[in-house]
Amino acid sequence: MKSGKKSNPNPSLKRLPRDMTAQALVSVALQSGDPYHATAVYEVADSVARIALDTVLFDGRRNALALARWEHTPPVVLQALARLNDASVRQRVQRNLGTSGQTLTELYHTENSDALVTLIAQHRRTPAAVLEMMARESDNDEALKAVAGNPAANATVLRILHARFPRRFDAAIATHPAASPDLLEAVYETGNEYTRAAVVAHPACRKRLLTQAALGGNPLVLRQLAGNPRIPPKLLARLAQSRTLAVRRAIAGNAMLTTELLTALAQDESVNVRREIALRDDLPPSVLERLAQDGDHWVRQRVARNPDAPRALLDKLSDEQNAEVRRAVARNPACPAELLEKLAHDENGWVRAAVAYQPKAGAKLMKILATDRAVDVLSGVAANPRASQLLLRRLAQSAEADVRRGVILNPRASETVLRPLLKDPYYLHRVLLLGNRKLKDEDKWPLLADPDNAVRFTAMRWFAGRVKGQG
Repeated sequence: MKSGKKSNPNPSLKRLPRDMTAQALVSVALQSGDPYHATAVYEVADSVARIALDTVLFDGRRNALALARWEHTPPVVLQALARLNDASVRQRVQRNLGTSGQTLTELYHTENSDALVTLIAQHRRTPAAVLEMMARESDNDEALKAVAGNPAANATVLRILHARFPRRFDAAIATHPAASPDLLEAVYETGNEYTRAAVVAHPACRKRLLTQAALGGNPLVLRQLAGNPRIPPKLLARLAQSRTLAVRRAIAGNAMLTTELLTALAQDESVNVRREIALRDDLPPSVLERLAQDGDHWVRQRVARNPDAPRALLDKLSDEQNAEVRRAVARNPACPAELLEKLAHDENGWVRAAVAYQPKAGAKLMKILATDRAVDVLSGVAANPRASQLLLRRLAQSAEADVRRGVILNPRASETVLRPLLKDPYYLHRVLLLGNRKLKDEDKWPLLADPDNAVRFTAMRWFAGRVKGQG
């Protein structure tokens, strides 16, 4: 949500309350008249206090519409908004990803509009029991389609849909995580090639169906089949020799490949297959050695990122002409200190930045890299736990927002370094600092009067969380 005007001056915002209680926070929210204060404290307020807060939250339709759409509005406030006699507000609540299953259930039992019921059917938090009612009772095609694709639907919901509407929702059922082996087999028998391809890729697909699909020979089905780790070893070996590139590329990512098959596919004529092999984290040294000599720099780059790459390979790849490969070496968690020191002086700024972000880079390298002119390098130093407090204090004064953000996100940054950043001009930085436990409550309290809506909300939510934790 965009920043709003600064709330009216309020004496209660000048100093931290002596007793931090829910009642004290509600009193601040009511005195300020700020809907974002009221939103943040609503969850810890009792039923009587909520009635008073409602006058702040819903004083004007504009506030209600904005809060119903806002991604940070707590579920308990969305529930209150859903009970307003305003179809537009309810529609926004139903679209809001934070709306709870309880609220969606209440809305389902009161809504008459097909469009609004469809929104409930689409929501990821709609309870399976509500989706089951829709599957049994609804004739709204759009809502039923949404039910079939909803991740919250269970096997019972899918069976009901398949029984009521044979074949209509086969495509959605074939890809749904909750589909049972029996239902997948039924869908496979009546489905087209796209549905069958989805079925053989499903983790619940029976092995006998996998073998049956292989005999069919359809390239689209075989491509999906090749990625399934449950296919029998003999079938795996056969697909690895397929003439179809898409099948070999899919098999290259199969977790069950043997060393023999990995070796063979590492020499595949297609660079796309070799790239897929190079992405794996189970490659033996012999395969890594071969791939490190590949003519494609993307393949070599992926080898350079592999933590299992032998030291000799990393040494060789650190001298690569291609900067992306050198950068990959610098990002490798197994990169030794000697190589990091060498790459810290690389001519390419992205390579030096990779060293700056490396947790293994020592204080000496941090000091060297802190003199760099590249913003990406300085941002890495600012975020690196190995940077000294002296360096962080200097970087916290940078004119570059990315560098200051690195300091804010650094888990080792001290209270002394962080406190001045509470006045940072970028609102997101102030939001991030409100969650930092190194800063004292009295440092954070003034942000309740911040000109930005999100900062004021986050500040009040921080204190509400403290009160809730004490309860």
